[in-house]
Amino acid sequence: MKLVLFSRVPRWYSFKNERLVSHLAAEGFRVVGVVVEEVPTVKALQEWTKKLGFGVFVKKAVQRLKGKGNVSGDLQKGTGSQLSKADISPDVYHFKSHNSPECIEKVKQLAPDVIVLRGCGIIKPAMLDVPKIGVINPHYALLPEFRGMDVTEWSALHGEPIAVSVHSVNKGVDTGTVLKSELIEPTPEDTVGSLRDKSAALAVKLLSAALVDLRDGKEFPKNQMNDGGRQFFKMHPRLKELANQRLRLFTGKAREYAKNNAKVRSDLETQN
Repeated sequence: MKLVLFSRVPRWYSFKNERLVSHLAAEGFRVVGVVVEEVPTVKALQEWTKKLGFGVFVKKAVQRLKGKGNVSGDLQKGTGSQLSKADISPDVYHFKSHNSPECIEKVKQLAPDVIVLRGCGIIKPAMLDVPKIGVINPHYALLPEFRGMDVTEWSALHGEPIAVSVHSVNKGVDTGTVLKSELIEPTPEDTVGSLRDKSAALAVKLLSAALVDLRDGKEFPKNQMNDGGRQFFKMHPRLKELANQRLRLFTGKAREYAKNNAKVRSDLETQN
């Protein structure tokens, strides 16, 4: 199966042995290209620091500089897959917008079966129609309850479980069908920033599992709309502080929620 990854990072960002790329290669997928919508360096650093928190951001930066921030050995435990010892360095293509005519033409040339989104903006119908199977995206919350932006923060603020969902992408905002979903149980030391970091690692596993299902013949829900729940937007920094306080109060709720909420439990068992 041929994959194209979409990302939104500065031009200097390296995808050599990057965690998701390496994991997908280990599962036998062909990453035929990474299509980058360029972001100015200062803006990217500001966004990463804001989302992760300064402490988590510095820790991740140091790990990456030491060569430990890409391939995650922890994800291999229990999967039965082994990462290749050879360097994995996919071709990278840079554009001002993922929806530009030039970008659409390049992706058509790459002819992917699936486009995998990673932290991108809205993808318009002209691009959604390019891949043979469809487009999938990791989302850091339960769907459709928490659609939109900063959903890890909003989940924590509302005292709801932290989760990662992988869903099909259509013309709506996070309104596709959920393909895989898994809860994350916060520890007393967690912040919304550290939970975002954990969510990124879990997203790699769930994306791979969803792609394996599609490769094995699972039907892709291309035109289904799941627009229930609420759409959220950027969270004010003061509310984020409150979300971190709420998070400490609700430690352990993910397990309780999964145990007592029959609908969520049934959905997760069906998906996994």
